[in-house]
Amino acid sequence: MTSKMNRRELLRSCGMGMVALSLPGWRMEVWGAEPVAEIKMNSTYIRGQWFFDPAGLYIQKGQTVRWLAMKWGATVTAFHPANGNHELRIPENAKPFDSGLLGEDSDRYNHFEWTFEVEGTYDYFSRNHEVLGMVGRIVVGSPGGPAEKNPPGYGAREGRAPVFPAEAKLLGAVPSQDIVAKKTVAYPRDLLVRTFPYSDRE
Repeated sequence: MTSKMNRRELLRSCGMGMVALSLPGWRMEVWGAEPVAEIKMNSTYIRGQWFFDPAGLYIQKGQTVRWLAMKWGATVTAFHPANGNHELRIPENAKPFDSGLLGEDSDRYNHFEWTFEVEGTYDYFSRNHEVLGMVGRIVVGSPGGPAEKNPPGYGAREGRAPVFPAEAKLLGAVPSQDIVAKKTVAYPRDLLVRTFPYSDRE
């Protein structure tokens, strides 16, 4: 048996890697390293909507996600009782994350990174924009955990913070099976809401 890889095998291996890296929201930091997945935190002032894009993302255990702040004022906050008494929507053994306020004009606070060490489904939100439905979902390895077992809002019976209708609607639009199949699910533009300005004009 030889340890050498022939030219055809090398090209096949590189080709598969290039396909994976061509997906939206993926960036290779160092050759041979796991790609860092990127999510943009954006807004459209025409309709006053804040959103994460992609809204749904699939990664492997041990992979890092980087959120980029395109506007000032959003956060990346896991659904967890430690974060404002929110219901648990990440794996039970996972550590909750909370970025604090992020802004595009700050070198230090214009992005947030988190490495996911526990498999399962993670739902997260922006503290300042929950009512607008600024939430996202990440599936690590395979779907699982409280986010799969319980519908948004189940924590009300435990006295947890409310889940707003727009949040539940967005989470319903990015089911985990679609995330696993597509790897990235863009924010559904048909869910953009008219909150500002208060009129029917575009």
